[in-house]
Amino acid sequence: MVSFKGFEKFKPHISQIIYQIAFAGMYIIARVSLIDGMNHFVFMAFRQAIATLAIAPFAYVLERKQRPPLTWTILFQIFLLASGITITQNCYIQGLYYTTSTFGSAAQNLLPMFTFAMATFLRLEQVNIRSLGGQAKVIGTVISVGGAMIMTLYKGPVLKFLSPGVEGHLMTSNSKPKNLVLGSILVFGSIVTWSASIVFQAPVLKRYPAQLSLTAFACLFGSLQSGLIAVIWERKKTNIWTIGWNFKLLGVVYSGIMGSALGMYVQAWCISKKGPVFVAIFTPLGTVVTAILELIILHVYLRVGSVVGAILIVLGLYTALWGKANDLATEDVQESQNHIQFRAPPIEKEETTV
Repeated sequence: MVSFKGFEKFKPHISQIIYQIAFAGMYIIARVSLIDGMNHFVFMAFRQAIATLAIAPFAYVLERKQRPPLTWTILFQIFLLASGITITQNCYIQGLYYTTSTFGSAAQNLLPMFTFAMATFLRLEQVNIRSLGGQAKVIGTVISVGGAMIMTLYKGPVLKFLSPGVEGHLMTSNSKPKNLVLGSILVFGSIVTWSASIVFQAPVLKRYPAQLSLTAFACLFGSLQSGLIAVIWERKKTNIWTIGWNFKLLGVVYSGIMGSALGMYVQAWCISKKGPVFVAIFTPLGTVVTAILELIILHVYLRVGSVVGAILIVLGLYTALWGKANDLATEDVQESQNHIQFRAPPIEKEETTV
């Protein structure tokens, strides 16, 4: 039986797994909404606005007594953080429209590599390449990225026994890539800015550790920025702001609540607990879930490359997490030894003479 203390230890891991499952659903729903004619600039503006409305009440009530003072410097840093997220999401959503949801999910697995490099360069992540844990983190990250690239670049034969009855369903011309080159450039550009946002979020959280309030402000700035971009870019298309009770509305609401509000909060909380690299390591898991959902919902063929890539992604994820846990255990042992070594000797009582 798992103790409560043991559950607390694995809360960041469980949170990241739920986060990746929710994000995988967002990939599918968002792409279907875009194929259905939803303007991606408007999609992002509504998504961030709904995220703000969803999380702001919780931030106000739950962090009312523990929220640190909001200075102009912190507010500007949150604005910059929101700007990075806005650029990331707009480029990513448009790239998703030009490619496929599986490609978009698989390409984001470059996120651990970029985040790992940036965090190490800025010394937010300590990597001792001579230690077993450091080697495991590097090897695990490379294996996960390699598995994601196999899922993206190598298709292989169709596994018909795992893809029953997919012919003639949703495999229409609309579900095929529209412009793979342009879409790839947009998606990969979004990965770079996404990595920078994750790394930049770590020092911002140290100055403003209220995760709910930070997420609410970031979503608010993001909605204003995305709305301004939509108005400028699509100023002649006033009808694009109209959304009925259809799948477009479902896509916006789900993406706003699960993708932005919950997703950004879980990301901020996990970064404060485990660091930016820990968050990025879990992104390959989203590729596996997305491929499964595409098979079930969009009836996309499951191929050998997807299965091989998924196995490598899980193997790399486990290796990297083991390496990080090993490094943390080593640091705890060293701190304990240093504490014992440098502990002040006990003061001996002076004997009193009669």
